[in-house]
Amino acid sequence: MASFLTDLAKPYVEKLINGAIAESSYICCFTCIAKDFEEERARLEIERTAVKQRVDVAISRGEDVQANALFREEETDKLIQEDTRTKQKCFFRFCSHCIWRYRRGKELTSVERYSSQHYIPFRSQESKYKELLDALKDDNNYVIGLKGMGGTGKTTLAKEVGKELKQSKQFTQIIDTTVSFSPDIKKIQDDIAGSLRLKFDDCNDSDRPKKLWSRLTNGEKILLILDDVWGDIDFNEIGIPYGDNHKGCRILVTTRNLLVCNRLGCRKTIQLDLLSEEDAWIMFKRHAGLHEISTKNLLDKGRKIANECKRLPIAITAIASSLKGIERPEEWEWALKFLQKHMPMHNVDDDLVKIYKCLKFSYDNMKDEKAKRLFLLCSVFQEDEKIPIERLTRLAIEGGLFGDDYANYEDARSQVVISKNKLLDSCLLLEAKKTRVQMHDMVRDAAQWIASKEIQTMKLYDKNQKAMVERETNIKYLLCEGKLKDVFSFMLDGSKLEILIVTAHKDENCHDLKIEVPNSFFENSTGLRVFYLIYDKYSSPSLSLPHSIQSLKNIRSLVFANVILGDISILGNLQSLETLDLDHCKIDELPHEITKLEKLRLLHFKRCKIVRNDPFEVIEGCSSLEELYFRDSFNDFCREITFPKLQRFHIDEYSSSEDDFSLKCVSFIYKDEVFLSQITLKYCMQAAEVLRLRRIEGGWRNIIPEIVPIDHGMNDLVELHLRCISQLQCLLDTKHIDSHVSIVFSKLVVLVLKGMDNLEELCNGPLSFDSLKSLEKLYIKDCKHLQSLFKCNLNLFNLKREESRGEIVDDDNDSTSQGLMFQKLEVISIEKCPSFELILPFLSVFQKCPALISITIKSCDKLKYIFGQDLKLESLEKMELSDIPILIDIFPECNRTMSLSIKKPPSISGDASEQQEQSDPIKFNIFS
Repeated sequence: MASFLTDLAKPYVEKLINGAIAESSYICCFTCIAKDFEEERARLEIERTAVKQRVDVAISRGEDVQANALFREEETDKLIQEDTRTKQKCFFRFCSHCIWRYRRGKELTSVERYSSQHYIPFRSQESKYKELLDALKDDNNYVIGLKGMGGTGKTTLAKEVGKELKQSKQFTQIIDTTVSFSPDIKKIQDDIAGSLRLKFDDCNDSDRPKKLWSRLTNGEKILLILDDVWGDIDFNEIGIPYGDNHKGCRILVTTRNLLVCNRLGCRKTIQLDLLSEEDAWIMFKRHAGLHEISTKNLLDKGRKIANECKRLPIAITAIASSLKGIERPEEWEWALKFLQKHMPMHNVDDDLVKIYKCLKFSYDNMKDEKAKRLFLLCSVFQEDEKIPIERLTRLAIEGGLFGDDYANYEDARSQVVISKNKLLDSCLLLEAKKTRVQMHDMVRDAAQWIASKEIQTMKLYDKNQKAMVERETNIKYLLCEGKLKDVFSFMLDGSKLEILIVTAHKDENCHDLKIEVPNSFFENSTGLRVFYLIYDKYSSPSLSLPHSIQSLKNIRSLVFANVILGDISILGNLQSLETLDLDHCKIDELPHEITKLEKLRLLHFKRCKIVRNDPFEVIEGCSSLEELYFRDSFNDFCREITFPKLQRFHIDEYSSSEDDFSLKCVSFIYKDEVFLSQITLKYCMQAAEVLRLRRIEGGWRNIIPEIVPIDHGMNDLVELHLRCISQLQCLLDTKHIDSHVSIVFSKLVVLVLKGMDNLEELCNGPLSFDSLKSLEKLYIKDCKHLQSLFKCNLNLFNLKREESRGEIVDDDNDSTSQGLMFQKLEVISIEKCPSFELILPFLSVFQKCPALISITIKSCDKLKYIFGQDLKLESLEKMELSDIPILIDIFPECNRTMSLSIKKPPSISGDASEQQEQSDPIKFNIFS
């Protein structure tokens, strides 16, 4: 009878559960949303105070205050007063109010933060802000122009207006891409497609614009910001709709040239002028750290310096940031005199002279010579390029910016990071993404001017640029862009050249992809330290390295991308080589000759095809190697992997564009044929931070102590993922250890175990209380003999997700420690664990799971109860139970009227308090 009732009730219960899943992220993720909002609120309060003071002063003077400024003040007050409380009690105090959390989570997520770290709502620009906002709201305006001289803040204003338009739901998508002086059509297409999650898989060049056009004209309201446009761009070539058939897509163009707006057919063009003197002073004070309590002397000098910046934001931020924290008046006096004195500037436009002087002062005022050299180096990258920090770091080290006497790569990296941070603090570099930085194009031009022709960037199709570079004799850093045949044929005096970066494009007129590199190419550049050859990623030419490459006696780094190199054994003669980096390349083999390179510190292979032989047989013999990155480059000869002890390593059967190079990682969870040798396995078990393995050779029954001694503890490991390793019976066996058990896995955040057929338990024996103290996610699947997880009391305070197939047992009766055991546990998900009888057998009335939101249990043949006793589940929002044939109840001998809140399909209308009165929790028991 009980079984019949269960079968009858199951579809209705599941329907109720599934009805809430569609939008449950607003509930389940509410705490994270609220935390992020609280952090932003603290910063916004500071901004609100500054803005309010300026509004009050203006009103007291009898001045008119723009309505938009008052609107922003009101909106800011509303945001600051937003309620982010995480608790709303419902009847019986058994669960948080689900409807309330749903609504608040959704509301907080939809809030766009008007203020950004780069935007100050200046009074002198409020009218332009409103004008641009109104123009973009007008459906009659398809293409709109925002015109202003360089450094006036066009980009920042455009993005800020975009935020407000998205918040007001005028547009569903705001996409921005930088066009620059020389547009890269494929990069622009990729930027737009990436924001739309559109894939160009298997698309040829002619199909890309068609696919993009189709996506942009599907009726969705999309604002596309084309930033920094210098000349004509062909919308059709990119795939941007033009004319009347644009449907919901609209275009905002930022440019320095009114002619661009006219040629692109802008229905409306808005001129962004310089800041007012008062706003320029406000901006200067903010970046210089000046306050009303600062000395009158500094305030007076600061205002004069701000006036010398000619009301240009880019000049103001550079000068002010360089003076921040300096209290000596004489240094401020020197800055003022520097800006006031006449300085001859050849080949600099009159309207740029003041900006260059400000940037040069900021550069000269840096006390760190290494930061100054890094600043100049950044200007060798392409205009508006988002520079990967890892690439910049290697280039700085290999280019000799920090000398050649560093002990190892890790020490040199630290110096680069310090210098990079100083440039960010000085506003000479900008943060682009998590792992990238960017240099404003005007700052880049100024850096090249400061370098006085030692740094050059050249496009070979520009005859004037090419002729100028061919005349120069003092070039140290050169970025060269063009077709390969032109790269190898142009005449260059490379006697002082140290860094050469070649960005090569496909030659549509050349069908022969086999290219001979002439001997003369390297003969003229024997002092070269760094050579990059990066080919268009959509095709791969075949290159033959010339014998003259052996003349590079000072070479430190060779980087090749998207080329077929064939035989590279000649590289074994480059005795000064420290880095070899191959990305999407094809080589015959990794030659044994490179084992003779005594200075080789770093090897990087990403998505390379190595035709024959096991590359790790060669890597094992590289005695001076410090860093190894080998990703998605395995061939059929790779079997038992051995590599030396390293400072950093990232060995992965796949690769990702966002790889974290700072973590020591080994990942083989899909390839059965690849495994670590015993000596390398033991080393990685102790040294790795991320370890994902599918195969372990040897008869080991546990990891600790048979592979790793107990006193070593694997305390550097952050993520452990084991799959289909049948010989392991447990991870740790401390049962026969007489001495005190050391702390183990103290930094482990993620533990994943799948298909471990003979795994019976995680730990056999006692553990130190602080072992696994950092664990946040536990995921176990298809471990059919697993009977329990933990049989001792542990500090699992940080555990958030137990997507596991196991039992957590607590034998300690200390109620205080038990009460704290699962304070952050949010999710229990259990599947295919036929040996489990009980999930969380708490033994004390003090034990509870205050953050538990979701319980999902499937296919557990022996499960009788979920919890060992009746306990409060104050935050429970979802429970899903299926295929549990002998389940008796949630708790043994529990209160049969126990309330468990399984969410009904959420209703968002009405007040939260009204919803609480209207919706009772569902009372139910589940019987087998």
